[in-house]
Amino acid sequence: MNNFTSAITFLQTTKMEETTKFYTEIMKCPIVVDQGQCKVFQITKESYIGFCSHDFLENEQKGICFTFVCNSKEEVDQWYEVLKEKKVKVKESPKENTKFKIYNFFANDPNGLLIEVQYFLHPFP
Repeated sequence: MNNFTSAITFLQTTKMEETTKFYTEIMKCPIVVDQGQCKVFQITKESYIGFCSHDFLENEQKGICFTFVCNSKEEVDQWYEVLKEKKVKVKESPKENTKFKIYNFFANDPNGLLIEVQYFLHPFP
């Protein structure tokens, strides 16, 4: 199992248009993934922030999701097994999300914060 390739902090927004303008025009962060309801902005060579307008974070503590990006679907599966073995609260097994073209699963850290382990099924920087 390799180290993660990068990380993305996802936050929820009800103002996607204003958020997009702020991060692209003012902060000069290019969009590297645009899935309509979710956009990922590149902050540095290996750091990213994402905003989602759908309600997947609605019931999560603080409305934050920290995403660990893997090199393959197999690595996602390996992390799933590791977290289960370590008695981490895992929401469900890894699966393909065709809407966002990812393979992922969600779990909670000891603070109750949502974490995601994922592999992009499309090119990602």
